[in-house]
Amino acid sequence: MDKVLISAFRPFHKSSNNYSSEVLKYISSDTFAIDKVIVDVVYDESYKELSNYDLNHYDLILALGEARSRHGLTIEKQAINLSSCSIPDNKGNLKKQEIINNNQENFLQTKLDLSLLDGFTISNDAGKYVCNNLYFHLLENYPNKSLFIHIPECDNLEENYKKHAENIINIINVLLKNRK
Repeated sequence: MDKVLISAFRPFHKSSNNYSSEVLKYISSDTFAIDKVIVDVVYDESYKELSNYDLNHYDLILALGEARSRHGLTIEKQAINLSSCSIPDNKGNLKKQEIINNNQENFLQTKLDLSLLDGFTISNDAGKYVCNNLYFHLLENYPNKSLFIHIPECDNLEENYKKHAENIINIINVLLKNRK
């Protein structure tokens, strides 16, 4: 059975919840095994938390994050080699135009075939906050099996969490079925 690691984030910046961790609660499957982890919204440390798992052991590594300004699930094609945001992470780190890794390209892209994912928005901009930072580190090390998906505004409604979870399960099934 295929094995998938799915991460989501803890609340940040005055929020009482994070839509990514709310959606994660509703993700389950009989067709693949899932390990779930909630990571902190802290630059570089979110990836270190994921690294506590044997990431080589997974067929797919899926990171979920929150983007309340988006209008639907957004699949991120790439991460930028830059951290910069007007709000601090959960440890108070405020990044302004800081390169993540001086030895890497400006952009790293997933090697997963996103053309298989009809009906979903594909984005080239994962932001420059902790979501992008985590995704960049995943793509540095696991470009053939890493993907980041942003969760839009959910209005704290269970039906929206369930709908997004169902779509994410479908995305996972398509990617696992068609991986190279």
